[in-house]
This record gives sequence, structure tokens and C-alpha cells, in this order.
Amino acid sequence: MNAPNPHKSFVKQFFSSHGCTIISDSPSQFTVQLTNEMDEEIMNRPFYWHYMKKMNREGVPMKLTFSDTDQKQAGGIYLHAGTPKLHRLYNTAISKARTARLYEVVHQTRGQNRAMSPWLVVNGLLHFRGKHTRDESVSIGINLIHGTMMLGMMDKMMDMNFETTVSDYTFPMRPVISLSHAYKRMERHIETYVGSLDHQWAKDSLHHLEKETQLLESFYESEDIGLDSFTKEREQLDNRYKPYIEMEVINGGLFYISQETSKTWIQHEVSDAPSDRHL
Repeated sequence: MNAPNPHKSFVKQFFSSHGCTIISDSPSQFTVQLTNEMDEEIMNRPFYWHYMKKMNREGVPMKLTFSDTDQKQAGGIYLHAGTPKLHRLYNTAISKARTARLYEVVHQTRGQNRAMSPWLVVNGLLHFRGKHTRDESVSIGINLIHGTMMLGMMDKMMDMNFETTVSDYTFPMRPVISLSHAYKRMERHIETYVGSLDHQWAKDSLHHLEKETQLLESFYESEDIGLDSFTKEREQLDNRYKPYIEMEVINGGLFYISQETSKTWIQHEVSDAPSDRHL
């Protein structure tokens, strides 16, 4: 059984949050109808849109199909860590919505006001670089009242409705835990998670780097290349094969969630928690 595509939820959430419609969806691929604004933002068609505006015409935004496979017969854009369009979406998300303050929509009748718990949510990418590269999505939330940490937050909030103002007969609770302290806890959790992974990929990268370096040094010692060329090639080998892990924050925000929703999340987290939770 294939593992779920770690980038699919981000792409769907990105387009939905910017008014685009998912017009078809299957386990292996989905198609998005872009809005005019999103087409202009990510499709690199400035000449087309400039012409349409000058002619006072509306223009026709494109559709995008994303696929879980690189097989040509499947069609669409193969969605993986190196997909250029995926990185374009990341950059657009950063420029448009690096931070947010949103409130869960609660339909509360008159009576006792309902409290909304503050959650700090941070979305990012773990970049694994070396001989082989991969990216892993990260979505973590911390309740700023009692400190409960949750993983996979974007998946939990995917189908929820939020507004920029608090719903009637509800009120936001004042955070007990500071944002800086909560963020440091997230960093420590990610460091622990990374430390628990199998790092054979890094060992393989270092081994390959050592072999390539020895070969380069043999060329230099035999005077097949000069010092300048040797220095440049050595630096390029380090850049290409020396393993490292880097955390990139895509965006984050303060989300006020009803205590009922928060309680349901925590109960599910406790009952479903396996020993090797994914970020």
C-alpha cells in the first residue's frame, strides 16, 4: 500500500483558502479550477492577462491537475518534493499569509458566552539534503492555555470554518503560555523527532562524499587539475553531497478554537496515539 502524499493536503488547503474550486478528486489525482487572481499569481502568463485587461475582457483562468504518480499516462503535475509548481505555491503562501489570527465559526445562541482556546499553529517543511533529497511537511499546534501539543494540525482544521472576527456570544481566552515559549517547545519537539529518525541516508551521503573527494584529490596530486579548480570542485562536492537537515517555516497563526473542538482533538490524540507519530 502506498504512503499518502505528504504534500496533497497543503495544496488542497492552499487553493481552497484562495477561492479556487477542486472540480474533481480521486485517490491518485485531483483537478483545481483557478481563479483569475490565482492564475495571474502562479501560472506565469503576464502577456495574456495584460492583453485581456487592455481589451477589457474577463479572461479564462486555467485548470491544474495534480497526480501522485510520475507515469505519463496519468497526466497532470507529479506532486513531489521537487515539483516546481509546489515551490511556487509555498512562496505564494509565504507572501500572502505568513501569519494569521482566525476564530472558529461557532453558532451560539443567547445565553452563557463560550470560551475560545488559543492555539499556536506553525506549518513548515523539513528539508533533508545530501546525495538524495526529500522534504517532509510539518504542522504542529500548541494550546496556549494548558500546553497540549498536537500534530497534523492542518489536517484537523481542513474542513473547519474560520473568520477574522470572533463569533457572537463567544470570547477569546487570554493565553497563559507565551508565543516565544510555545515556539521553543515546537523546536525541541522537532529536534527530538529528527533525532529519532534513521539517518542511514546521511551516512550514505558522507560515504559518497568521501569517495568523490578521494577521487578529486587523486586528480590534484597527479597535477591533472590546478589548485583553483580543485578548490572550486571541492566546494561543489560539499554543497552537493554533505548531508544536512533544515527547517523552513511556511506560515503560522493564532487560531481560537472552541473548547468542545479542542477537547475532541485531545481525546482522539490520546486514543489514536501510536509510538511513532508523524509530524
